[in-house]
Amino acid sequence: MFFNIKLFNVLATKAYERVGSSYTLDETLKVFRVYFQAYENYMRAVHPNIRTSQIESIISKMPYLDDNGQPGGGAGDIDSDSYQVLIEAHFKTNYGKKCDYNINHFFAGEIRLLRLYENLY
Repeated sequence: MFFNIKLFNVLATKAYERVGSSYTLDETLKVFRVYFQAYENYMRAVHPNIRTSQIESIISKMPYLDDNGQPGGGAGDIDSDSYQVLIEAHFKTNYGKKCDYNINHFFAGEIRLLRLYENLY
């Protein structure tokens, strides 16, 4: 992997400690790792760096399918193991020429919910 995952893990661990999650730290880091690896495989490029505030936002949203990262506030919880399927489906979805497949796009709006309905139900 060309992405500096070791540095990212340090940043994500600090972010995780600040915002917390119903996922363990290992589960959280695994979702990020799977995403960044898929990005490299499909895009043939390294994922752009993301800000600490974005990492924190993603960590808080990760266990939930709604966009506000609040338990019970949306469509429901998602198991961390389901992300492998959702991420794979995400990169196989054509969002149009302007989509850069950034992880922030994946965690925005209903992207994950739609991939869940298409692939796990």
